[in-house]
Amino acid sequence: MPFKLGPSEIDRLIAFVDRRVQRGGCDHTLAFAQEWAEHEGIDWDDVLDILQANGGHCDCEVVMNLPRDVTLEAPAPAAPEPTNPWLLPTTYLCDSSAVFKKVIVCQADLAGYTYASDGEWLVPAPKGAKARRRVPRISHHFVGIESGLPSMTGVVRECDAITAQDYARKVAAAGFGELAAFGFREAAFVLSKVAHIEPGKPVGVEFADLVGIDARRVELRIHRVIVAH
Repeated sequence: MPFKLGPSEIDRLIAFVDRRVQRGGCDHTLAFAQEWAEHEGIDWDDVLDILQANGGHCDCEVVMNLPRDVTLEAPAPAAPEPTNPWLLPTTYLCDSSAVFKKVIVCQADLAGYTYASDGEWLVPAPKGAKARRRVPRISHHFVGIESGLPSMTGVVRECDAITAQDYARKVAAAGFGELAAFGFREAAFVLSKVAHIEPGKPVGVEFADLVGIDARRVELRIHRVIVAH
């Protein structure tokens, strides 16, 4: 059963956080909200899922954005797609002889929710994959191909020339179950998207809802992100 916060709990949370923010200001974290959860004996990860799904990314946003007089429910995990785990376009084709010179790697000090090792190659997790460490349910993540650990963001880096086939073999050799279906088409799609991004730029991954002229579809998207330091 999904975790829920009722109206009275939300009122207590907002009042608690508001008092702390009024006294000490907001340091752009959820420290006061976490303190409230611990005081109430409520699992912090469950509360965090609800806050992030409702615009509460720091303590002052909890006070300003959290809806009142409603019951808030933690978002459900995304359902896997067994026949097309990475939701590639059905018409996507790639030249098997194409060579690529950029990959996505982990940069340990880049942002939060980074669990893979510094410099480790990252690939997008398939839709609905359960991360081995805590990441927000409303966001998607990469998987480190050496550790299997998640990272919310990565960095584009130049590498020795590699084909999509060799990249897929490297991912398969990692032996992680959620990456078992990552084949040539998936590798080519990811590498082709990375090829257009400058080295050193941080990137994220999502399953974007795209609307075309005659249809709507959900598709894997690798995109630039802005990281606050």
